[in-house]
Amino acid sequence: MGRLSNLSDVLNEEQARAAGKIEGPMLVIAGAGSGKTRMMTYRIAYMLENGIAGENILALTFTNKAAREMKERVESVIGKKAGDVTLTTFHSFGLMILKKYIHLLGYHNDFSLYDQGDNESLVKDSIIALGYQVKDYTIPRLLSYFSDFKTGRMKLDGEKDSAVKEIYNEWLLSQKAYNVVDFDDLIVLPVRLFEEKKFVLEKVQERFKYILVDEFQDTSILQYRMLSLIAKKYRNIAVVGDDDQSIYSWRGANYRNIELFEEDFPELVEYKLERNYRSTKTILDAANAIISHNEKRKDKKLWTDSKKGALIYLRHHETGDAEASFIASDIKVELRKGYSSKDIGILVRTNSLIQQIEEKLLEARIPHKISGGKSFYDRKEIRDILSYIKFITNTLDDSALLRIINTPRRGIGRTTVERLRKKSEKENISLYEAFTESLNDEKIQERIRNSMRNFFQRIESWKNSLERRDIIDEIAREIAYRNMLVEEYPDNENMVEYKMKGISFLSERYKSYIERNPGEGLKDYLNVISLVTDDDGDDEKKVSLMTMHAAKGLEFSVVYIAGADDSIIPSKKALEEDKDNIDEERRLFYVAITRAKDILIINTARERVNYQGEMTTSLPSRFIEEIPQELFQDEKELEKEDKKESINSLRSLLEKYKK
Repeated sequence: MGRLSNLSDVLNEEQARAAGKIEGPMLVIAGAGSGKTRMMTYRIAYMLENGIAGENILALTFTNKAAREMKERVESVIGKKAGDVTLTTFHSFGLMILKKYIHLLGYHNDFSLYDQGDNESLVKDSIIALGYQVKDYTIPRLLSYFSDFKTGRMKLDGEKDSAVKEIYNEWLLSQKAYNVVDFDDLIVLPVRLFEEKKFVLEKVQERFKYILVDEFQDTSILQYRMLSLIAKKYRNIAVVGDDDQSIYSWRGANYRNIELFEEDFPELVEYKLERNYRSTKTILDAANAIISHNEKRKDKKLWTDSKKGALIYLRHHETGDAEASFIASDIKVELRKGYSSKDIGILVRTNSLIQQIEEKLLEARIPHKISGGKSFYDRKEIRDILSYIKFITNTLDDSALLRIINTPRRGIGRTTVERLRKKSEKENISLYEAFTESLNDEKIQERIRNSMRNFFQRIESWKNSLERRDIIDEIAREIAYRNMLVEEYPDNENMVEYKMKGISFLSERYKSYIERNPGEGLKDYLNVISLVTDDDGDDEKKVSLMTMHAAKGLEFSVVYIAGADDSIIPSKKALEEDKDNIDEERRLFYVAITRAKDILIINTARERVNYQGEMTTSLPSRFIEEIPQELFQDEKELEKEDKKESINSLRSLLEKYKK
């Protein structure tokens, strides 16, 4: 026995028992915040110290970040021995298998991995090759179907979907002909190898005699098939997961894999990690109360020996706008109390709520980052228009000029741009100075110089119009941005309207900003926007705004749940698709609540504008009613707190004034 022989010195009782069981199958049900990563780290270290070769250990998780962190932790405990362990993601492991054996399936070993964009092009080629019209299909949706067909999540009805079946088969043949695989193939093809080439499976079984799987509830049927085939011989497989946190069925995850595992490995030993090291007792009581309404689950109850903590705050707002304003202003209160930006998380069920909250954070000048959804300012059309604004307020911004010089296309080609860049570098002047000095350069074709002059005149005109409230509308109109979109999406008027509506919304934001901030203008507005558009890499100083799905695995001292309306969480769309989806919606709410360490603020709104621009009304989420009433802060007490905070803020301002 090595120095880790007494695991109870570094782990709690249940963690130590799970980490110390090396041989045979094991199921660990690890509740939220129960220290599963710590347990897994010490289990791998314990195996290495007890003579198991690192090359015989396979540890699988879902993200490169999680795999990297686990490896670092094991190395910190055991040292260099950890380097021999294969600690990676499912898809990276599949890629490793294919690099060695894919030739057995008729591919060359120097295959390429196609991403979404590559695959979309290949699908378009397949449609054209069969004589169909590309405009008759929504390519991303078609690819989504193809993924379901390939992975077995959906069966293809040949009679009903004859054209789709033809395109699907042509696409598969094209992938093989071009010697490419996609993301799904990284699981599909290794399973085929194991089932069709028994000697390959035997080699893999001999190499990986010990298997450890993280986030097991998130595995798909195919991923489980891959695991069970490898583990079948030596049966040393430990899976760690939590059926209460299974929230990815839409991408193939199947929490019933836990039941399959119990059937395939009936001799397994089960452990439960129920002690929570993250949240207060109040938050855990709320989480336990909610999740207990799901009947098909492993019985467990999170507990903690930490303090009871603050009661849960429940805020009912008249509108979504009022909700977003409250969250932004309340974050400032928490920051004044001493919490740092990285300690605060705002969680939403749907991407559509992100934009309004983002706007209020910007107005309050609160630095933030967005995960699991797209920032309004990351949209191409918004970046295009913002680049124009950046450039007319600062003609030294070469990167902005390079983005706009041919957006839309003006006939100022790559050769001309390269000539201007060389002149800029040689004479140590800005790119725009090189541009203006070249307007009469006869080495450049007259047609191109005319385009350059026209562009120059527009830039100078806009520079003289910086004070105009409608400057953004004017730029979009004068460059004929809509015409460019029509060319880009000839058969999709909805997309054109959607993108133009985004530009209009940007303009309205700017108008609203200068009305609220007299004396400020475009440069000031750009400074506010830079809080999200400039990636300084310092996430430690930013509040997190994210979807509930993206929040899994994370924790925050203060959590705001926004949009806790019954049409949003549970999702009306999800329940219309299948009423049984209520269980997964409840698990998602449970995940959101258990991200909070100290303070939980749940927000609802009576009215809010939906993604179609319509005002809708809603009741608070039914999940709120599942939380015992005594766990909520009394509304009268909340009013007292609000008044107290207002008085404190006033005192603070008076103190500053005195100084």
